[in-house]
Amino acid sequence: MYTRYTCIYNHIYRSDTPLYTPHTLTRVYALLHHLHGRYLAPHGVPSGGDWGLQRSAALFLQNSAGVNISGCTIERVDGNAIILSGHNAKTSIVGNQIRWTGDSAIAAWGFTDEMGNGGQNGIDGTKDAHPRDTLVAHNLIHELGVFEKQSSMFFQAKTARSTIRNNVFFNGPRAGINFNDGFGGGSLVTENLIFNTCRESGDHGPFNSWDRQPFLTVDPATGVTSLAPAVNRINRSEVIFI
Repeated sequence: MYTRYTCIYNHIYRSDTPLYTPHTLTRVYALLHHLHGRYLAPHGVPSGGDWGLQRSAALFLQNSAGVNISGCTIERVDGNAIILSGHNAKTSIVGNQIRWTGDSAIAAWGFTDEMGNGGQNGIDGTKDAHPRDTLVAHNLIHELGVFEKQSSMFFQAKTARSTIRNNVFFNGPRAGINFNDGFGGGSLVTENLIFNTCRESGDHGPFNSWDRQPFLTVDPATGVTSLAPAVNRINRSEVIFI
């Protein structure tokens, strides 16, 4: 069973508490549709790649832990479908259908202190203000980027240790999956079917990684702080260049 919502924007918004304070939500079932467009809202620069992005979506999560978004249909929303903003730990986005979006389907975007100390703290990603250990699996995502052409089925910036597995992504204007930087690393892209992407651009392909900016992050296994990210892996995926 699901609940039908007509959204303005930011249907779930968790920023009413201090930054880095986690909340837990167990499961979301919904049909979300007709989100008011936010592509002309103020944008930020997520990190070293060439994207601009607004922090708004039909489902907006910030300062969360253990959220499971499953069995949802998100369709004909004029902005982004799902955004994980700042601290989001162990979010699962599983078994959903996302289609006919104005912007991106799923975006994960963390925070660093870009303005403090003359901008010198911008590379410090040690404060756990980023999405981590996100699972994106068994989703069907297609027909996106109707208005915003710099959009993807899955986008991440200042985000670490994502798993993108067993998804079907097709029919978008730009890359199906976009990693905007090398923040933290440790991500896995496996067993996906990606095709018919970059339909309205031609300078890369179904997967794109910018990695223009180093970040200082903590290895969760050793506690060691380093500018070198863990290895990201892409394997066992069917990627069709058409």
